[in-house]
Amino acid sequence: MALLVGCNNAKVKHPQRTSNAIRYRLLLRNNPVSSPDASRCFAECQPAPTPKQYIQCLQQCPGFEETPGEVCSSTDKPPEAVCFNVRKVPAKTEPSAGEIVLAVVGEVALVVGAVSVCKLSSTQCNVQSFPPPK
Repeated sequence: MALLVGCNNAKVKHPQRTSNAIRYRLLLRNNPVSSPDASRCFAECQPAPTPKQYIQCLQQCPGFEETPGEVCSSTDKPPEAVCFNVRKVPAKTEPSAGEIVLAVVGEVALVVGAVSVCKLSSTQCNVQSFPPPK
């Protein structure tokens, strides 16, 4: 009985919510489409020549999701998942050093930190500057 009560008290980690973010996530281990295909696609994206192309490649993988208002949890990392927190900033604002502009939608730029890209793809860490998209 004590074991049963102990198991029922485990805290469930819910994703944090924020109106200024979009979670870009590719589940690897529990992918709803195909875990083997998602893992293969993740591996194929590693040699992408730029951080922006790396994320664009991941967006083509089966089961990739973009969830407005949510951010990555501490468990959203390989081998479980690949996850990036994308922030919305005014498009007229110059991105700070270490931010990559993924897209401009209307008057909002979608940016991701270069550090988060480098953690998941060592081939992306050699890039020194990230000009805004044309």
